[in-house]
Amino acid sequence: MDPGQTGAVDLPELTPSRWLTAWSLDLSVALAVLAVAVGYLALVRRERHRGRPWSRAATAWFLLGGLGPVVVSTMSFLGTYDLVLLWPLAVQDVLLLTLVPVGLTLGRPLALLRSGEQRPQGRLAKVLTFPLTGSVVAVSVLLAIYTTGWDQARLDSPALLEATRLLLVVAGCGFLWPLLGVDAHTGNTSYPVRALLGFVDGLLDALPGLAVLGTGHVIAAGHYAAVGRTYARDQQVGGAAMVALSELVGLPALLVLLVQWVRSDARQAASVDARLDAGTSGSGPDAGLEAAAAPGLDRPWWETDAGPLAGRSGFEQK
Repeated sequence: MDPGQTGAVDLPELTPSRWLTAWSLDLSVALAVLAVAVGYLALVRRERHRGRPWSRAATAWFLLGGLGPVVVSTMSFLGTYDLVLLWPLAVQDVLLLTLVPVGLTLGRPLALLRSGEQRPQGRLAKVLTFPLTGSVVAVSVLLAIYTTGWDQARLDSPALLEATRLLLVVAGCGFLWPLLGVDAHTGNTSYPVRALLGFVDGLLDALPGLAVLGTGHVIAAGHYAAVGRTYARDQQVGGAAMVALSELVGLPALLVLLVQWVRSDARQAASVDARLDAGTSGSGPDAGLEAAAAPGLDRPWWETDAGPLAGRSGFEQK
């Protein structure tokens, strides 16, 4: 164990009363959060200075819904006890992987960084921005942490611990960014497919927790022996917490996706109604029939929605 972490051995027993009071400053995380917040606000100011409106909701999502949970998960009791108890560390991992990316994604930082609205080009880019790819990568990272010597190594190395935290956030964003499709660079997959992939991801998210519950040995036993803690029961609590939280914390993303889907259907219905109204007000008795037969209005969603299925059907959305 790193000498700088020996103070964790002297921590008092974690009781419910300390859940609200056991806060500690993680200087590296605090500086990183401050730098990211200042950079984001600077980009927002630049955007408005150029005369382009920027959503206050997006700013709130990024600062409060994204960076806020980073502070809570790393500096509350979860961060204070993450070196001596497995279950606070497990909860921290799930929050960084699933909750933090929701706020960061809805904050649309890439829209601030990129001036154009060009969609990803090429087969590799389409694979990388397909939601299922991000889901598999995110789950694989968390599985690797708890089923290899990774957990032992990060607990003994502050630098690796911080790098793992960052990797979890990036992996989570890699799934939620294309799933929610808040930028023009993503969203190629139709809403029904995205909803299905969100459900599949909910099933996959349970795998790391089940792996922790089913393991027959103490994870990172060398580290926990050095801090003088016994972890037979704590490991079971950690695994159960991972399963429960991975399903519960995923609900906000699915709710956002559902709201987007409903709004998209409403906009599409309004567009179709407008085109039909324009057709019926035209000259000639067959104007309404011609509008109803306009390209795309008589085709199923898997042909008209932009995405892989549209390409296979031979129909390209104009």
